Amino acid sequence: MKTGIFGGAFNPIHNGHLMLARSYYESLGLDKVLFVPTAVPPHKTSEYLASPQDRLNMVRLATEGNDAFEVCDIEFNRQGKSYTYDTLLQLKALYPESEFYLIIGADQFLTFHQWYRYRDILNMVTICTSAREDEQEKRKLLDYAESFEEMRGKYYIAGYPVMKLSSSDIRNRIRDKQDISDLVPHNVYKYILEKGLYIV
Repeated sequence: MKTGIFGGAFNPIHNGHLMLARSYYESLGLDKVLFVPTAVPPHKTSEYLASPQDRLNMVRLATEGNDAFEVCDIEFNRQGKSYTYDTLLQLKALYPESEFYLIIGADQFLTFHQWYRYRDILNMVTICTSAREDEQEKRKLLDYAESFEEMRGKYYIAGYPVMKLSSSDIRNRIRDKQDISDLVPHNVYKYILEKGLYIV
């Protein structure tokens, strides 16, 4: 079974995340994409970070009714920071027959050598990313990926466009009282309003 792993703070999850997951699902012929919300992101501060439960709830709302997507709360059952290496060990134990494809952003891809136990991660998954801007960025990703080949790591760099949208953009819009209804799924939009999230 070919399984995509899409981790992140999802603070909040938005249409760009869903479009990206669908693109990888189709282009790689995945059997499913696991959304893995991070309980305690290792590289993010707590400022404007919604509670783990709220972020998990929003991911569940965004993916409900989609057979291609599944939500995994595995990181919520561990103490301390959520390192990808630890998550992959658990997922491999849970899904021993799966071939994993780790979906990450271009910025994360270009700093992958700074990740905790990144060499071990390369032996466990195919690293997947997509150029957000243009051919120049794609060239930069390909140049960086040569270091993966030296470590016999597998990677996939997508050629389809990425929605220029970030969770921080959405949080800023909410704080500025701007409309975000077309940027997130409708049920996530309702949840954010009902819970009063990201309003300072």
